[in-house]
Amino acid sequence: MREQDRRAVEGMARCGIDLEGLVSAFAQFPKEEIESVYYDIHKDELKGDTIVISRNCS
Repeated sequence: MREQDRRAVEGMARCGIDLEGLVSAFAQFPKEEIESVYYDIHKDELKGDTIVISRNCS
């Protein structure tokens, strides 16, 4: 995955799309790479240690 592609996945992950949505939107990339980006973005939220702040990317 190129850096530009990774940034596109990161942007969508930050806007609230879930993991399955990312995988289907970026079907041309291996699922493992999409999962890695998703978990990097949401690692604090998934641990439950921080306050989750929703953002609207529209």
